[in-house]
Amino acid sequence: MTAVQGTVYLVHLDRPFGHARHYTGFALNLTRRLAQHRRGKGAHLLALAQAAGITWQLARTWEGTRADERRLKQMGGASRRCPMCGITPRVRRVCELPRNTDGSLSRARTTDAEKAAAGVMTAAQLAEHTALRYGAISGRPQRPADRGPLPTAADPWLLPAGTLAGAR
Repeated sequence: MTAVQGTVYLVHLDRPFGHARHYTGFALNLTRRLAQHRRGKGAHLLALAQAAGITWQLARTWEGTRADERRLKQMGGASRRCPMCGITPRVRRVCELPRNTDGSLSRARTTDAEKAAAGVMTAAQLAEHTALRYGAISGRPQRPADRGPLPTAADPWLLPAGTLAGAR
């Protein structure tokens, strides 16, 4: 069975209602669902908050399914996803970045932003470094090699083997 796509939304309460500061929900028609909440006919939490005189506002939306809504609710920590609470993304330090079995940094499981924040070469920097290291890029304009004058016919190194003067 295919999951129905809709909108997962996060509502921010302007002041706490008990322990709650947020409500996460799902709607196929977000405008209609928010109107239900405003009339007190939607989620029980928002109806009680409205009865207590607490105002609320839509903080964030995602495209998703009911399963996505359930997953977000089970994860908790809605304030970490709420822009009104001041989202502060957590930057992992180098020691917290994923490692391979040999202990080296996993470049596939880290983003360039995490690498840059941790002071590790990003993918673009690594590619440039590798090109420089193996000579694909010299950083200097190409010029012909200066190796002295061209060899002449009298050069003994150009003669076939065994044709040197004095050879037996």
